[in-house]
Amino acid sequence: MRLAADRIDVVLQGVAASTRAVGEELALRPGEETRVTEKQREHWEARSRVLGTTTEYRTWSGPEPPPFQAPFAGLYGYGDGELKADGVAQLEALERLVPVVRSAYLSYPFSWVYVSTAEERMLIYPYLPLGEAVNNLNPSHQIYYKAADFAHRKVGWTPPYLDLVGAGMMITASYPVYSGDRLLGVASRDITLKQLARSAMSHLTRGNGASALLVDAQGLVIDASDPGLVAELQEVNTKARAAVLYYRTGAGLKARGAKAVASATGWVNEVTERVIAEATRKDESDVMTIDAAGREVLAARVATTGWLLILVQAP
Repeated sequence: MRLAADRIDVVLQGVAASTRAVGEELALRPGEETRVTEKQREHWEARSRVLGTTTEYRTWSGPEPPPFQAPFAGLYGYGDGELKADGVAQLEALERLVPVVRSAYLSYPFSWVYVSTAEERMLIYPYLPLGEAVNNLNPSHQIYYKAADFAHRKVGWTPPYLDLVGAGMMITASYPVYSGDRLLGVASRDITLKQLARSAMSHLTRGNGASALLVDAQGLVIDASDPGLVAELQEVNTKARAAVLYYRTGAGLKARGAKAVASATGWVNEVTERVIAEATRKDESDVMTIDAAGREVLAARVATTGWLLILVQAP
């Protein structure tokens, strides 16, 4: 159990380190140069197209945009209006980061890597079409930006959430980037959780008839090894268009708010409720051993996020 939980944690630590590295690159080239020529400004104006108040700046050579998640960067401004010298300088600084975000993506090719500046510009890799990019208006107001740990200037994490374009459950790591006391922006990267969760759970359940569960510290369901539980997770969250399925009972569920939905499988709610209660009495590194719902249960925390990896033996 400890090794399986640590297997998840190693990936999360790697993602955090990668996100921080992208942010540190932005700090080295913040786009403060104001000696911008008219030719540079015209270059970016010619490569721009607008949808609503979102401007896309072309980073590819042809006239037509690449398809969704093609290996190109997307570069956007939100509410840019007339492009001035400081805006041109920042766009060029972000463009210079393209090899950095591409390399970061390839290190953990789960989903997007992106940089959002305090001036509401965004660089994202792989490509996100303009019609989707408008949903990030304004980046500094979005949960991924606010998830950065500004107080301690280190990586922060969003809660697990449902990706609305079909990637399933996801989480975002975000790192605030400063130049002295000036906030430059936030570097972020999303990771899809299915591959990560199932890699760890498969080692626990192979050939023994047990079920594995991965939930956050409040019982929000991230994934499960049982096909019936997976089908329920997909159905409930897809219908709600949000991550709302919990393995909780009674008061534990009510505390999560009106949108929270309990699993229809009673034993999994009871097991997780017991594990959450036990976790409050245990050190982070402890493996918990309990009996719940007539089953033997083992559980361990994922250190970086406080998630709970749970193994339930067959009754």
